[in-house]
Formats: sequence, C-alpha cells, structure tokens
Amino acid sequence: MRLSRAGLSRTVQLLLAATALALAAAGRAGIAAAAEALAGAAAPDFVLKSAGGSNIRLSEYRGEVVLLSFWATWCGDCRAQLDALADARDVYGSAGLALLAVNLDRDDMTARKAAADMSAAFPVLHDQGGEVGRLYDVGTLPTAILIDRDGRVRKVFEGYRRGDERLYAEETERLLREY
Repeated sequence: MRLSRAGLSRTVQLLLAATALALAAAGRAGIAAAAEALAGAAAPDFVLKSAGGSNIRLSEYRGEVVLLSFWATWCGDCRAQLDALADARDVYGSAGLALLAVNLDRDDMTARKAAADMSAAFPVLHDQGGEVGRLYDVGTLPTAILIDRDGRVRKVFEGYRRGDERLYAEETERLLREY
C-alpha cells in the first residue's frame, strides 16, 4: 500500500502528536511519582532569606503544621493558590498552621516587588537558584506541600484549580486534629 505525499505527511503528524502525548504523560507520571515518594518522608530543611531580610529556617516551625507554597510571578495560577492558602492560614493559624511562600523567580527584585505587592501576612522567601525547589522535586507550579508537626511531608498538591481550597482545609484540619 502506497501513501500519497499528503497521506504520509498526515501520518507523520499523527505519529508526532502521539509521541508528544506519550512523553507528556510520562512527564506527569514522573512528577506524580516524585510527589508520592516525597509524601511520608522527612521534609528537607532549608534556610532562605525572606522579603523582609531575615533568614527563615524550616525547622524553626517544628511543632506547627506548615503549608509550603512554591510559586513564581509568571505563573498564572500561583497567585490564586497563594490567596487560597493565605485564607487557610487566616482560619487555622491560631490552631498551629504556618504558611511559607517560596518564590522561584530568578530575579531578586521581581520576588521582592511581588512580596510587597501582596502585603503578605506570612513569610515570602526567595529561592533564587531553585535549590529548595529541587530538594522538594517541584516540577509543577504552583505546588503546595503540607508538612506535619513532626516535620514529615504529608501531602503534595500540584497545580491549582478552583475548589482546591476544600482539599487544603480537609487535609489541614486532619493534621491539626492529630495532636
């Protein structure tokens, strides 16, 4: 059976599209596998400078439930997720929930300006080289990581969609009730 030039071109396009979909699915599976591997493990400790100038160490929050949010100014869903996480912190902060927002922008001035524009009531940290993002296998933005009072990763939330607030609240309440 011989294909015409147009038929061959269409076949090649379909094969390329199928290959791209398979690679994308494999990438998502790899990211999901990294998130699953992180859940239950000790949260890697780190020190980052806050927008206010002080150094913040994750281990200083031992004894609290921590929502660690990785975001960037160029990420459309990141701001919406940060707003949702800030709301959760407002509701559960007095019960022991802390929020740390880790900005992954390369430029320090961009990160500081974003922090100032947010008027955040939580520490905004800058991971200029992306080292902390790599420690946590962040492959999707935004990513939120829920860490229990003993410093163990309990849940990884990759991406953000409206309605995820319920998931954050359910998981946070469950961890806060454990102690």
